[in-house]
Amino acid sequence: MGLAVLQGPELRYFAVRTLRNGTRPHDVIGQAKRIVLATIETHEPDMVAIEEPLLLPTKRAAVLSVITQELRGRAEELNLEVVELSPSAIRERVAGNPRATKIDVAEALVRGGFDQLKALIPRRPTRSALGLVPRDKYWLHMFDALALARAAETLNPVSVLPQGRQDS
Repeated sequence: MGLAVLQGPELRYFAVRTLRNGTRPHDVIGQAKRIVLATIETHEPDMVAIEEPLLLPTKRAAVLSVITQELRGRAEELNLEVVELSPSAIRERVAGNPRATKIDVAEALVRGGFDQLKALIPRRPTRSALGLVPRDKYWLHMFDALALARAAETLNPVSVLPQGRQDS
């Protein structure tokens, strides 16, 4: 799960947190809630941005949907503005292309003022069919969260805490 906190144009915090599969789905949901709520408590954002989960007929998608609902509800209880954006809307706002790849989005963010993150962008695979290995995907979760924050910020420029998807 990627996390990023913006205050205006400044990146105040970024991280990737790995959610460990437990024996029950609520173990993962609890982990996500604890991580996001601790980040909210530390950084006190005005808005929480959440990527709309894809509605797929899988157990993982169902858990992501519940995590989204839980985080939305808790953020609203804390009187935070909640913005949900689709992955294509985020890519359109950040990279100018609703079908941009994760690396395209990361590169657009670096060009857009987050040049301190350039070293975290993985190299493109020489053969796209091979894809990226897990260690190369690691920081792409944070770039997803940062893209979400940047896209949400264009709707309402306040400090933002996004919660990006945990899958890739």
